Amino acid sequence: MENKETREYLMSLIDEAGRVFSSDPLAESGDVVSYELKDPASPARPASRSDDLSSCHDCSGYLSRTVMPRPMLKRGSRLMFILGVPDGQMMLEGTRIDSFRRWWKDSLLLSEGEWSLTSVIKCPVPAFSSECADACRAHLRSEMEEYRPGAIMVLGSAAASYMLRRSEPITSLMGRRYTINHIPAYVSPSLEEYASDPSLRRPIWENFLFVRRELGLEGRSAR
Repeated sequence: MENKETREYLMSLIDEAGRVFSSDPLAESGDVVSYELKDPASPARPASRSDDLSSCHDCSGYLSRTVMPRPMLKRGSRLMFILGVPDGQMMLEGTRIDSFRRWWKDSLLLSEGEWSLTSVIKCPVPAFSSECADACRAHLRSEMEEYRPGAIMVLGSAAASYMLRRSEPITSLMGRRYTINHIPAYVSPSLEEYASDPSLRRPIWENFLFVRRELGLEGRSAR
């Protein structure tokens, strides 16, 4: 493909055709066809599960998908942040990425090369759901195994409850160390929870201090 915009436009056309097909207005049936767009000019690279997401129809989330956001991943990052659901074409859009950097990244004293950002559910669906999360679990596990972060932090009550299989309030889950896929894990309220509930600000800050100690970042100066 000539560029990213062309590729995404063609993907959206194919997904729209899939939505029409799945509604089956003529009461006909047929085999679902998977698809993949390749750029013959691009050099070959190892296959990754994340490359299969644009043609994923494993849950109802694809019916409302118009874009396929790409995670912000780095191999060997010190901390991988995991959202419940991406915003849209970007994991976090508009001023939300600035808020995320200012509070979560800077408060934990992380440099730009030390963090990654992905999500439990890979499509920008309207709300977190276990159905979509179950369909995306293998993709998230592959990201952890491929990019090997030193630790992970799950953002948001819904994502934390799903990942940890616990129904406790987010305030009860903070300040503890867990293990997910053999990786040290921590939890934090999401940006939405932080913005809508001022009473969470002190617990969030205390949680940051706890995670700093866990990651050995206490001696750093603010960036």
